[in-house]
Amino acid sequence: LQVVITNFPAPKPLDIRVPNFPADETKGFHQVPFASTVFIERSDFKEESEPGYKRLASGQPVGLRHTGYVIELQNIVRGSSGCVERLEVTCRRADAGEKPKAFIHWVSQPLIPAQEPRRPC
Repeated sequence: LQVVITNFPAPKPLDIRVPNFPADETKGFHQVPFASTVFIERSDFKEESEPGYKRLASGQPVGLRHTGYVIELQNIVRGSSGCVERLEVTCRRADAGEKPKAFIHWVSQPLIPAQEPRRPC
């Protein structure tokens, strides 16, 4: 699911340092580009939160894993069929005093192949 960060904090993608093996950081790190457009799994978003749901929903921000940023839903953009095509969010630095309920996985647009991604409704 495409996510557009409307207030991305930099004019170009940021390089994020990610551990090769999160459980064992002694095994090294690699860089991942973090840009204003990212993609998340559809299962990491619900229009309305429900009890026990800890991922992105209206009024329920989440952290983007390894970035140090929290995103919050601002707008849902639908296609002509009514399916959610993309989300518009704002981001802010994660504060030690304000921990989101969850951190979700993401990929940045430059890592997506040139093919059109599948978009099930």
